Amino acid sequence: MITPIEIKVNLEGDVADALTRLECTGRPAIDRRIWFAEPRPAGPDTAPTLLSSRIVIRLRSGENDDLTVKLRPCLHSQLVGRWTTPFTDDALRYRIEEDWSSERRVLSASAVSERPAGSLHDATMLGADVTTALDPAQRQFLVSCTPPGVAVDRLSAMGPISSTKWTEVRVGDLEVDAERWRIADLDLLELSLRVTPEHSESHTEVRNRAIDRQRRFETAVRRRGLHIETGETKTQQVLAALTARSIRR
Repeated sequence: MITPIEIKVNLEGDVADALTRLECTGRPAIDRRIWFAEPRPAGPDTAPTLLSSRIVIRLRSGENDDLTVKLRPCLHSQLVGRWTTPFTDDALRYRIEEDWSSERRVLSASAVSERPAGSLHDATMLGADVTTALDPAQRQFLVSCTPPGVAVDRLSAMGPISSTKWTEVRVGDLEVDAERWRIADLDLLELSLRVTPEHSESHTEVRNRAIDRQRRFETAVRRRGLHIETGETKTQQVLAALTARSIRR
């Protein structure tokens, strides 16, 4: 199986200035709110439990709602049974892809359950257990593909994060997506594009095309006067901030 590759660039510095340079200001955008599910932290030195176990559970609300269970990074050997190949059915959209950011290249697997707008509201309320909102297939995915000993129960929704996304943003000769996340004092901006295997391409050909695309992408970003951040992912940064805020309450 040859997987698609999502190439990401996280920007550092003033986000408003970056959006101006990218000509996003004033353009139509997609606004959503995002929560991540984690057990309530036990103390000030507690790291996000699921994230530390390479599990991400994300809820999004907007024109439509969705709930995603993601393993990242994961190994091909973790993915067993029906979870070895992507599929879409009435209940679930399951995808496997590589995530590239700077020199970090990992495999991820995501089970996405799409819901009507507003249907996840109760799961995000204080005191609610997010696990009750999981689709049965997502529970099966967790049981089948996560390491033993990871307890996925009694989860609280942490957020909301304000998300604004722009599509078809021109960066050099490339079209990319730009997504801004804001919560409290944290303001993050990520650019991304996808490399999808073409008919009859080999695994090596796809990777070589992705390497070239990543190089052109990062070069074009720097030519816009923007600075690339090479530290933690935006999910890691946001969950650290949300965990710290939860402990202070």
